[in-house]
Amino acid sequence: MPEGSAQIDFESLTDLIYEAAVLPELWPSVLDQLAGIAGAQGTVLIASDLRSHRWINSKSLDQVMADFASGGWSSAGQRTARLLAARHAGFVREQDVYTPEELEQDVLIQHFLRPRGLGWGTATACPLSTGDTLIFSIERRFVDGPVPAEAMRVLDTLRPHLGRAALVSARLKLERARAAVEALEVLSLPAAVLGADGRLHNRNAAFAGLVPRVVRDQRDRVTLSHPGADALLSDVLSGRRANAARSIPVPADADNPAMVMHLLPVRGLAQDVFGGGTMLMLAAPVLPRPVPGTELLAGLFDLTAAEARIARGIADGATIALLAAQQSVAHETIRSQVKAIFAKTGVTRQVDLARLISGFSLIR
Repeated sequence: MPEGSAQIDFESLTDLIYEAAVLPELWPSVLDQLAGIAGAQGTVLIASDLRSHRWINSKSLDQVMADFASGGWSSAGQRTARLLAARHAGFVREQDVYTPEELEQDVLIQHFLRPRGLGWGTATACPLSTGDTLIFSIERRFVDGPVPAEAMRVLDTLRPHLGRAALVSARLKLERARAAVEALEVLSLPAAVLGADGRLHNRNAAFAGLVPRVVRDQRDRVTLSHPGADALLSDVLSGRRANAARSIPVPADADNPAMVMHLLPVRGLAQDVFGGGTMLMLAAPVLPRPVPGTELLAGLFDLTAAEARIARGIADGATIALLAAQQSVAHETIRSQVKAIFAKTGVTRQVDLARLISGFSLIR
């Protein structure tokens, strides 16, 4: 038996594969067991169409796939192209589609996989009637050598089950997603549907343009690239806030304009419209102007009227003492309000608050 396969119950694994067809959250367990058969570090299931690539991976490959996405490696090398060109109804290894000389010249293998300790593997492609191509790519450590032939035979036995289950899974997801995607496009704003686990279920084209610069589609949950904004998002998604509805400011940086992320809970029959999602995430872009009015500040950051007045005063350069004198209250009252403003805007200093709110104005 190949490495790791002695611990794998073929019948149980086949059952798990077909369970994953209708319960997509089970795919990572399937991928882990495929990696075990090949003595590999992990497996990636890639769904590719003409517009995008989406994937699920073993947790052991989280960092590898994060680097793959952020580094733009999807267009590097010939690995996937050679797999598809082989048109083989089974798993193939590098030595099946490369000469030794070509293997040493492939950019993805030499400059991405091997520096991360990988470089050997096996993969299979399953074209679907939906227009997608599903690729199961099992990644093995370079020091362990190529995938053994016996492991290849076991994987080839499983391949028809993987293809059928993945087809069902893709079709079900397509049908559930159609209504949600159509609804999101009507909004004319970057919009996405989040599940109860905080992960992205569906998104429109405008929202996809924010990934990964502003929003990151992580395996555990969706995150925001700005640390302060993401801390506020984490509070909402973890259930630490009683009311999930929230507006989260995302400050501008050198590459991205400022925006506000509005989180709206999806309740009752609306969940059917959005494919079972539990939260709607809208991104409202903003343009700079000197200092927004108190009503705008209150709406953007969920501030009370008093907090909005304090925030606007800080943006105008007022000190704690001046604000206390203007409003005839104690210094401690103003400091308490400032702390509440910090908590709602994700900043920790008055200077950062001034910079943040002085650059916000909703695009009409």
